[in-house]
Amino acid sequence: MNPTDDTSQPDPQQATQPGELEKPADDELAKKWASRIRAARKHWEKLHKRIKHNRKKAAGFNWNKSAESRDFVDNRANLIFSTAQATLPNIYARNPDVSVTGTWRHGDVRLFCDTLQTVLSRQMRDAHLKKRMKMTVLGALIEYFGVLKVTYQRDLRTDPLIIQRINDTQDNIERLEGLMQSLDDDQQRGDAELHKRELEQVLQGLSQQSEVVAAEGLVIDRVLPENLLIDPAVIEFDDYENADWIAQVVPMTRGAAKARYKIDLSGAKSYEGFNAMDDQPDKSGSVMMSTPASKGSDDEQICILEIWDKQSQLVYTMADGTSFFCREAFSVQTVGQRWYPFFLLPYAVLPGQFIAPCLVDLTEKLQVEHNETRDKFAAHRNLNKPGWVASSDLNGKSVKRHTDAELGEVVLIDTDGKPLNQTIMARPNIPINPADYDTGPIRQDWEQVTGLQDAARSTIVQAKTATEAGIMQQALSGRTGEFRDKQEDMLTEMSQYAAEVLLQNLSPVQVARYTGPNVDAVMDQVTGQVITPARQAFDWPELTRDQIFDMVEISIVAGTTGAPDKAQAQEIWAKVMPLIQPLVTQIMQMAAQGIDYQPLEALLRETMSRLDDRIDVSQFLPKMQAPPVAPPAAPGMPGIPPGMLPAGAGAQQPVSI
Repeated sequence: MNPTDDTSQPDPQQATQPGELEKPADDELAKKWASRIRAARKHWEKLHKRIKHNRKKAAGFNWNKSAESRDFVDNRANLIFSTAQATLPNIYARNPDVSVTGTWRHGDVRLFCDTLQTVLSRQMRDAHLKKRMKMTVLGALIEYFGVLKVTYQRDLRTDPLIIQRINDTQDNIERLEGLMQSLDDDQQRGDAELHKRELEQVLQGLSQQSEVVAAEGLVIDRVLPENLLIDPAVIEFDDYENADWIAQVVPMTRGAAKARYKIDLSGAKSYEGFNAMDDQPDKSGSVMMSTPASKGSDDEQICILEIWDKQSQLVYTMADGTSFFCREAFSVQTVGQRWYPFFLLPYAVLPGQFIAPCLVDLTEKLQVEHNETRDKFAAHRNLNKPGWVASSDLNGKSVKRHTDAELGEVVLIDTDGKPLNQTIMARPNIPINPADYDTGPIRQDWEQVTGLQDAARSTIVQAKTATEAGIMQQALSGRTGEFRDKQEDMLTEMSQYAAEVLLQNLSPVQVARYTGPNVDAVMDQVTGQVITPARQAFDWPELTRDQIFDMVEISIVAGTTGAPDKAQAQEIWAKVMPLIQPLVTQIMQMAAQGIDYQPLEALLRETMSRLDDRIDVSQFLPKMQAPPVAPPAAPGMPGIPPGMLPAGAGAQQPVSI
C-alpha cells in the first residue's frame, strides 16, 4: 500500500460500504453561508464576551478559589443579583391573560375567539411559558436581551431544530437509529456486544412504551443570546425582525447529529462544552470554545447551524466546520405571518445601535464602590481591637500576670516606682469618621439607575412618609412599566404567532380535547320535538393561511404578568361594585322592554376601562334571551266555533331550545 493512501481524502462520489455513512460533496452555497457565519461571529465577538462577563458578575462566584474558602464569593454584598431577583416578580410572576378578538364581524366569531383563547392558553402553559419567560426576563436584565423560539413539533426529522422537545417516542426512535448505526460501525472494534445489549434494552422499552408515538404541539425554547447570530447589517435592535437572515447555533453530540441526518460528520469541528466554572477568557466569544477538528467519539460536542434565510424563505442546516448541508433546504409550512420564530426581549433600547446598557452595566461600578467601602470599614474596625500599651521597662512576668488576671484577682505589678497609668494603659482606638464609610450616596445612585427603592428590596434604611413612599412607588412603576411594556409587546407577538401556527396545525379532534366535544341535538322520533338541545363547545373553522393571518387579533391584558397586588385589587373592586349593579339592572330592564341599551353598555365599558382596563365587562353583562315565539293559532274543533275554544285547548306548548 502506498503510504500516502492513509492521508488521502475519500472521494465523496465513491459508493460507501455497508454500514458506513455517506459524506456529501462540498457545496458552494454552503461555503458561502459558512463565510457569513464566521463574519457574524467576529462582528458579535465583543458582545458575547461581555455577556459572559455579566453572568459572572451576577453570580459572584470565584471558581479559581477553594469552594470552602471565604474568597469563593467575590463580593461582600451581591447587589446586582438581589436587584435582579427583586425586579423579576414586578415584571413577570404569572402567565398573562390572553384576549382574542375576531376581525370578522358576524354572529359566530365569539365562540371561535373563546375556542382559540382556550386552546392558545393551554398550549402555551403546556410549553412551560412561565418558566421560559422568567429566564428570558433575567436574561434581559443581565445579558442585554433574552431570546425565545416558538415552533410546532410534528416530525423531528423535518421540523426546525427543537431544544426542549416534547417527551415522546420520537426521541427513542432517533436513539434507536443511532445505536443501529453504531452497531455497524463498531463491529470491527470489539464493542459490538455492548451495543447489541443496549439495542435490545431500547427495543424492549419501545415494545412496552405507553407514550404517544407521534406527540405534537407547541414548543417554546430559550436560546442563549450568543447562540443566535443575527445579520450584522442590522443596526437598531427593533430591526432584527427585518434581518436578511438569522442563524441559531445548536450544540449537539456527533452521534445524535449522525443519527438524525444520516451523513458522515467526522469533519465537523468538535467543541468543549461551556463550563461556568472556567474563568479563563473565551477566545471565540461563544458559549462554546472551538478546538481543532478531529475524528473523535460520538459523544463529542459539535455545533449544528440552522440558518433562517428570509430572502429565499428557506431554512438551511449545516454543521460548523463543514462545507455541505446536512439536509436539503426546506420551507417551513406552518409559520406565522411574521415568519421568524425568534422573539427577543431587550432590557433597554437606544437609537442608532443594537445594544443598550443592561442592569449589570448600570450598577457594576456602584457595587464595587459599595463593597470597597464596606470592606475598608471592616478593616478599620479590625484595627480597633481591644489591647494594652505597656512601657518597655515593664518585665514580661508582670505583663503576663496583668493580661492573664481572672475576675476579682489582685494583680501585683512592679512599676519601679512609676504610676501605673504611666506603665500600662488601654490601647487608644483609631477614630472612625462615619462620613468616610457612609453608603447613603451609593444607595441613592443605585435607586436612580434601577428605580428600585429600599422598600421594594425589603429593606428600610430610612423611614419615609406615606407621600414619599407613594411618589417613589410611582417612579418604580414608571421605570419597570417601560420594561413590562416591552415584555407585553413580545408576548403579544408570540401569542399572535402561536395562534396562527395552531390554526394551521390543529384539527377539530385535537381541539375537542381542550374544550370538550360538540353535542348534537336529540330529537323525539315520534313527535319530532327536541329532547336534548345541541350544544356547541367549540368552533374551529378550516381556513387558508391568508384568512388565518387576517382573521384574529391577539392581545395581552396589560398588567397581568406581574405579582398580584391584593390591596389594590380590593380597592378597585370596592369602587367598581357600586357602578356595576345599577347599570346591569338598567340594562336588563331596557332589554326586557325592547329598548336599545347600547348607550348604557358603552358607558359601562368606558367607566370600567378608566378604572381598570384588565376587567372584562362582557362577563358582567347578562346574556339576553330571544323572546319566545308565539304558538300558531289552533284550528277550530268540530261543532265549536274557533273563538269559543277554552283557554289552552288545542294549543301546543312551546319547547325551549
